[in-house]
Amino acid sequence: MLIFLELLFIVLLMAILFLIFKNDGFAAKNRFRHAKLEGYWSGRERRQHPRFTQSLAISYSVLKKSIAKNISGKTIDISEGGAKLLLDEKLPLGTALSLKILLPNSGNTAEVAGDIVWTEDAAGTDELSGKRFFYSGVKFSSIKEPFGKNFIDYIRSIPADQES
Repeated sequence: MLIFLELLFIVLLMAILFLIFKNDGFAAKNRFRHAKLEGYWSGRERRQHPRFTQSLAISYSVLKKSIAKNISGKTIDISEGGAKLLLDEKLPLGTALSLKILLPNSGNTAEVAGDIVWTEDAAGTDELSGKRFFYSGVKFSSIKEPFGKNFIDYIRSIPADQES
């Protein structure tokens, strides 16, 4: 009889704990505002650095290729953390690049390493050559010295009215 009472007590205790945890989980769901999180992920505010509309000449090479060739392109916009590039080839996501960005008014070239994080077709083609163009988003992973400070200073000197 004593074993039966102990088992009944354990079952009753488990039922009470189940109801407490079930109710606590329900209350926790109602405390969070999901719309604010959704707005964060779909909006511009998720960027760490302001992005500025700047067309800068670049040359790049794809890392981890047996033949490293410098290909030219240009930036559409740029920030301390990345850039939107206009290229004449579609690069797959995750492609590692070595970029050389010509800084205006100084003649210096900033060398930056980065990875392709998105890519899409650019509207239209070049009518003279018939080439297709692509936009690619690059997230910078490192900026090589000695011109890294010049690159950051240049980005920070861009007027706020050119923010995109």
